[in-house]
Amino acid sequence: MKKTITAIIFSITAMALLPLLSSNGNNIITETAAIISEPTSYEKKIESPSVDSPHQNESTTTSEETQKTDDISSQGEISTNEISEASGSDTGNGFIKNLSFKILDTSSGEIITVDDREFCCGALAYEMLPGFEKEALTAQCIACYTHFCRLREQQREDPDSKLKGADFAADLSADQFYISDASMKKKWGKLYEQSRKNIEAAVENCGGTVLIDKDGKLIDAAYHAISSGITENASDIFGKQDDHLTAVASPWDKSSADYMSTKEVSISDFYKTLFSISDDPELSLNKNDKLGKIERTASGSVKKITIGHESFDGQKMRTAFDLRSSDFDLSINNDKVTFTVRGYGHGVGLSQNGAQCMAQEGSDHKEILMHYYSNCILSSYKGISS
Repeated sequence: MKKTITAIIFSITAMALLPLLSSNGNNIITETAAIISEPTSYEKKIESPSVDSPHQNESTTTSEETQKTDDISSQGEISTNEISEASGSDTGNGFIKNLSFKILDTSSGEIITVDDREFCCGALAYEMLPGFEKEALTAQCIACYTHFCRLREQQREDPDSKLKGADFAADLSADQFYISDASMKKKWGKLYEQSRKNIEAAVENCGGTVLIDKDGKLIDAAYHAISSGITENASDIFGKQDDHLTAVASPWDKSSADYMSTKEVSISDFYKTLFSISDDPELSLNKNDKLGKIERTASGSVKKITIGHESFDGQKMRTAFDLRSSDFDLSINNDKVTFTVRGYGHGVGLSQNGAQCMAQEGSDHKEILMHYYSNCILSSYKGISS
């Protein structure tokens, strides 16, 4: 009975402090930030999200979008989940003993070494709120661990001299990509003990598990905050085909309070920004130019948009105007341009919001991962190849 009351009190307190916990951006709502030269695999939140807005000037109607969701199967051919034994000595919790990540702290220039298990705790705390469902946290932990193990293997095999022997770079003074235990205590305050317990439980549940392909290689486990209702094909966003990152339905995302957002810019700033991202030195635009054709991916992100007689890249526009995703519409009215945006992040791979909703409905981490990643299996990490 006491445990039940304690759990209820913690849950209520966590909800009350949710804005506080998310103020630094280290939660489920994350915005894309590439670490090295790899396609972006996760997104770092820049600001607390506001409630998003509806469709405008869209070439796809709501009914067509619904049909589009129905037409996409949740998976291609997927191997059955498998857990294989890790080679070498482990710590008793699934993580290989003496295996660690080397992080180049861009704020100090120093290289920090963190063992795999503790790194998973810090990376998971960066990505999701500790009050989320255990199975959602576990799914995210496995995706994080897979992503960073893959980066580490790439760096050990073909080192980037700029990293000075590290596996990747991060601004640790800003808790980027990894939150230390000291920062957790400062961030969570009185909720630290229970929050840390939740994070550790998910990391133990992960137990050194990663996502691999049929050849035993780590997949590119991309993840994002909220999809547009359908995740994106890697080929449309990252520019290369990846059989593990194919479009799947994620209907839960449309019910998120942060699904839609709006952004307004002045007409002068709008054209000034377009000039800055154009490769055409003779670009000619004026306020009388009308919106033309919008070319989209199958899942809805803007590939190309025509304004007047000029064409602009959707991904470049997203970055230039600091939009939450590239699935957007825009309207030009007199001296104002309004963007309406669906989702949050690049939209490829695991939807963190979708993972939470699936977990709330009773799905375990294996089911969540097998929904968002195609043609892969779960396996204990084998360690770094010599």
